[in-house]
Amino acid sequence: MQAIHALLAALKARLPGVHLRTLEEARAIVALRQAVQALSGQLVPRVLWRWSSASGLQRLSLDDEEPERPLQDPCGLDEALNAFRKTQENVVLALLDPWAELSNPIFVRALREALAHARGSGKALVLVGRDWRIPAELQSDLFIADLPLPTRGELCEYVQSLAVLYREQLAGKVTVDEATLPALARACQGLTLDETRNLVALSLVNHRALGPDAIRLAIREKRQIVRRTGVLEYEEPEHGMADIGGLENLKSWIAKRTSLFGDAARAAGILPPKGVLLVGVPGTGKTLAARAVAAAWRLPLVRLDAGRLFGSLVGESESNLRQAIRTAEAIAPCVVLVDEVEKAFGPGGGHDGGTAQRVFGALLTWLSDKKAECFVVATANEIGALPPELLRKGRFDEIFAVDLPGTEARAEILRIHLERAGQRFEPANLLDLAHACAGFTGAELEAAVQNALVEAFHDRMRKLDLQDVLKALRETVPLSKTMPEKIEALRDWCRSGRAVAAGLSLESDRSRQPVAVEV
Repeated sequence: MQAIHALLAALKARLPGVHLRTLEEARAIVALRQAVQALSGQLVPRVLWRWSSASGLQRLSLDDEEPERPLQDPCGLDEALNAFRKTQENVVLALLDPWAELSNPIFVRALREALAHARGSGKALVLVGRDWRIPAELQSDLFIADLPLPTRGELCEYVQSLAVLYREQLAGKVTVDEATLPALARACQGLTLDETRNLVALSLVNHRALGPDAIRLAIREKRQIVRRTGVLEYEEPEHGMADIGGLENLKSWIAKRTSLFGDAARAAGILPPKGVLLVGVPGTGKTLAARAVAAAWRLPLVRLDAGRLFGSLVGESESNLRQAIRTAEAIAPCVVLVDEVEKAFGPGGGHDGGTAQRVFGALLTWLSDKKAECFVVATANEIGALPPELLRKGRFDEIFAVDLPGTEARAEILRIHLERAGQRFEPANLLDLAHACAGFTGAELEAAVQNALVEAFHDRMRKLDLQDVLKALRETVPLSKTMPEKIEALRDWCRSGRAVAAGLSLESDRSRQPVAVEV
């Protein structure tokens, strides 16, 4: 309905051209047909034509009684535009994917003259297809409208209609689990109607049923859609908040917002959380925390690869970001991870014609204005490299500074990694180990455990003991020794009130020296 209203407004205003952005041509034609039909009661009736490079020019019916008929089959874009100019009818001409032709300046000129001819008349040109960078000479003549992916309500109706259809056609041969249909519609959010119909058909062919198996198929298809964007990756979080040591304040903040994605929260007037920015030294668990948020909230996790946003063609980078945003919003609610955001949008650019700044500006606008339930977790390793605009209130709900883990957090991290390897140490031994590794990051603790396991395995495959881990810790040079200035700068920045400490204070560890251990 949103696209139909936009098309109706453009046609009523007698705008010469519309760019209807979508990959669903069938739905676009339906929307165009309904918009033209809605105007049929006006003094000036409209007719609908369609052109494609493969099928040529056709006149489309507005109802079931009027047959479709070819006008010129086949014909080029120039011939279609010439017929459009010559006809006396008030034609709405849908041009399907004319992008290859419009790479030729001659065809751009022909389109420009056709738009000038249509201006103020009852005619209109509608360019149907993917996102496209409109040439400067056409921008004032083309109104941009989006045909969004089906809403959850539309998908629910469509899935119900498919269930009725297949139950009638395959009576006695398939079973339909009515209770799972709303969950199936939710799982299909982010898919087109054609993709939804295909997975329903696959589920019926493979399982002779429409139920939980169809939901699993929808989730699998959604992963493929995310991957096809080229800049998003779909991840399955393996570990939850219980698998992270420390970060007590962040865990508490996340736990309080677990139930805020739903109708009950909306009815209470609570807006969905926007996201958090995690700043800290490498290896302190920022990315792991983002994945744990998705696991704790049972939401899909998509990772935005900022490096893949930037393309070599003019306008490609901006188009990649728009496509990534539309895909993330389509599968919402979800968690969007933007890892090491300062590397893609920090200072040091300026040699790309302003592309990075335009993409960054579009990302900032989305962070501030997004309505979809996309919880963004951005991570950064360098405070000084963060653009000031990113730290402005309204971009994120909270900014957390992720410091080095304290003594209890280190003991917890060691316990987690040892138990994953099938090893169990007494709590007192874990505390001894934690005291021996003040200033270590979580990643360094994991690496030390792995090194100890390798040494024990190499030494006649014996069982790991406390001395193995202590030796591995002693041989590790932590970041706190190689980059103490950056760590202290992070703490000063946190103490200034610009960020909240993600974990407990490390002040007690600052003067503690690693315990000397005889191995």
